[in-house]
Amino acid sequence: MRRLMICGAAVAALLAGTAPALATVDTAAARTTAGLNSCGYDVAGSNVNLRSGPGTSHASLGHLSRGDLVDVDRKTGGWYRVTLSERSRSGIRAGTVGWVSERYLTPSVCTQID
Repeated sequence: MRRLMICGAAVAALLAGTAPALATVDTAAARTTAGLNSCGYDVAGSNVNLRSGPGTSHASLGHLSRGDLVDVDRKTGGWYRVTLSERSRSGIRAGTVGWVSERYLTPSVCTQID
């Protein structure tokens, strides 16, 4: 009963706006982005399939070429979910999301210009 009263008081304080805000962390998002390069990735092959899902059984959305830049937000098995940073050399629009095998991506090098 006491635990119920404490929880009730906490809910009432939150609803009244008098309780301090609690920080929350999306642990699923943290797990998927941990260890990924924040500077993006370069495509390290020619005619690399950008797929609709993680695996060769998914349809190809087009081809990426060496030097195309992508951002990665998730890794599943040996596949990265990528977003094209700019229009690909083959004409796939910037912002397109798809999946690429990890063997065809290399981390970009971050540089800072002062």
